[in-house]
Amino acid sequence: MTGVSTLGQALAQIERFKDVQSRFATLSTQLATGKKTQKFTGLGNDILTLQRARADFKSLDTFTNNIIHADRRIKTTLNTIEEFKAQAESFSAALVGFSQESTHQEGDIVYFDDPATPNVVENVQIGYTSATPDIDFQTLQDLASNLFDFMVNLLNEQDGDRFVLAGAETTTRPLVDSGTLDTAVSSLLAGWKTAGITTTELISGLRSSDASVDPNAVTDGVIGYSAPLSSGAVKDVFVRVDDNTELDYTALANDPAFRDILVALAYFKNENLPPIADEIDPVTNAVTTEGAPGTTLDEMKDNFYQVFNDLTGMVNSAIDRIDRVRFKLETVRARIDEIQQSHKEEQNLLVGTIDNIENVDINEVAVEINSLQIQLDASFRVTARLQQLSLVNFI
Repeated sequence: MTGVSTLGQALAQIERFKDVQSRFATLSTQLATGKKTQKFTGLGNDILTLQRARADFKSLDTFTNNIIHADRRIKTTLNTIEEFKAQAESFSAALVGFSQESTHQEGDIVYFDDPATPNVVENVQIGYTSATPDIDFQTLQDLASNLFDFMVNLLNEQDGDRFVLAGAETTTRPLVDSGTLDTAVSSLLAGWKTAGITTTELISGLRSSDASVDPNAVTDGVIGYSAPLSSGAVKDVFVRVDDNTELDYTALANDPAFRDILVALAYFKNENLPPIADEIDPVTNAVTTEGAPGTTLDEMKDNFYQVFNDLTGMVNSAIDRIDRVRFKLETVRARIDEIQQSHKEEQNLLVGTIDNIENVDINEVAVEINSLQIQLDASFRVTARLQQLSLVNFI
C-alpha cells in the first residue's frame, strides 16, 4: 500500500509541475508580447466586446482619414480664394485710383467749327489727334492682363491631381482660356463703339451670364469654363464624417464672385478698349479710330466712365461675395475639426477597452513569474529531497 501511495503522490506532483510549467510558459509569452493570449478563444466572454471595439475603432479611423483629406483640400481652397481676393482688391484699388478727369490718350484735342455758321465759333471738342493711350491707361491694362492670367491659374488650383474648384468633376480642369472671352468682349466693344448696342446694353451683356435673358450675355461657356460647370450639371463635393453625417464643402470656379472679376479683367485688358475718345484727322475731321460712342468729347467720356464705374462696382460687389464663399468653407472646416476631436476622444476610449481586454500588466506578470519560479525551484528541491530519504538521512 505504501508503494502505491508513493506512486500516486509522485504522479500528482508531476501534474502539479506540469501545471506550473504551463502557467510559467503562458506568463513568459505574455511578458514577451504584452498580450493575454495569442488566440481569440483565450479571451473567453470578452471576444464579442473586443470585436465590436475593434470594428468601431476601424470605422472611426476611416472617418478620421476622410476628415484629414477634406481638411487639406479645404485649406488649399481657402488659400486659393484668399489670394484671389487679395489680387482682386489690388485691381479694385487701381480702378478707384484711375483719374476720370482725363481721356488718358496722347495727342491734341480736335475742335469742330460748323462751316454752316461762319459767324458763330462753336469750338466743339470732338476727339484727339492720337488714339495712343497714356501711361496711366497702359499701366491699368497691363495690370489687368497680368492679373487675368494669374487668376485663371488660381481657379485651376490643384490638391495633388484634384482640381479644388471643379466640384465633383475633380479631374476636369475648370477653366481653359482659349481666347473666346477676349473675342466676345472685342465684339461687344465693336458694337458699342459703332452704336450697334447702347452703353446700357454693353453693361448688361458684361454682367449677364444667361443668353436666354440677354442675347449679349457673356456666358460661362464663352469665358472658358468646363462643360460640367457651364451646364450646371456638376455635382457637389461632400465628406462623410460619421455614419450619419456628410458635409458639403463645394466651391466652384464659376461662382459669380469669381466670374465677375474675370469678366472685368477681360474688359479692361482688351486691346480694343482704347481710345476713350475718337481719333480724328485734324485736316478732314474724319474718324480714324473709334472711341466710346458720342458726338462730342464729353459724351464719349460720359459713356466710357459709365461702363468703367459700373464694372468697378461689379468688382467690389464680387469681392464682398468672395467672403460668403470663404465663410461657408470656414464653417465646414470648423465643424469637421470639432467632429475629428470627438472621434479622437472616442478612439482613446476604445483603445482603453481593447487594451484592458487584450493586454496584460507587465509588472504583474513579472511578479507572478518570479513567484512561480521560486515555487517551482522549491518544489524541485523538496521532491529531490524526498527521493533521497533513507534511515541514515532521516537520523
